[in-house]
Amino acid sequence: MTDQDPKSRSGSSRRDFLRGSSLAAATAVLTGPAQVALDEATGAEPEVKVLTGEVSLTLKVNGEEKTCKVEPRSTLLDTLRHRLDITGPKRVCDRASCGACTAIVDGVPVYSCTTLAVTCTGKTIETLESFGTDANSVPHAFHQADGLMCGYCTPGFVTACKAFLDKNPNPTLDEVKKGLDGNICRCGTYMGVLEAALAAAKAMKGA
Repeated sequence: MTDQDPKSRSGSSRRDFLRGSSLAAATAVLTGPAQVALDEATGAEPEVKVLTGEVSLTLKVNGEEKTCKVEPRSTLLDTLRHRLDITGPKRVCDRASCGACTAIVDGVPVYSCTTLAVTCTGKTIETLESFGTDANSVPHAFHQADGLMCGYCTPGFVTACKAFLDKNPNPTLDEVKKGLDGNICRCGTYMGVLEAALAAAKAMKGA
């Protein structure tokens, strides 16, 4: 067989053979990782349920079951404020930076502006409205320590402080600073906030 006469006796040429081999190799390269990824996805992940349109949602907020209809993309903040009329969490940055929207979900402080409401189904949600205001409460400590100025960040700070003290009832000042570092006060009233957190910890122990 020569280059001028590429056809073999069986009717296929060396060029045909090389072309076919290249195609087979390329197919293996392209489909191999894809098949592995498909196998991993099929084996490890449960079937994903796609939600569309408005869905009925029941949330346990401040000890009460509350039902509303929301789009699956609705945040917890929007659902609380606009569907359930719970306005303690505030919308300020709307990008999980300032903490004014803080709510407590299953004991953990979260930015409700970036938490999907549908992910909170079956969980316990706490907002400022459920906190007491007696002498041993966090809101009372903020009032007594003058831990606010314009007050717009205060609900988020009080909520974050409550969640922090529930898990750390005997904090040091450094621990309080670290525990509340996800919240921002644009007025700069941090000294009052820190004083309030330490006072609330002391008061809660005496409750």
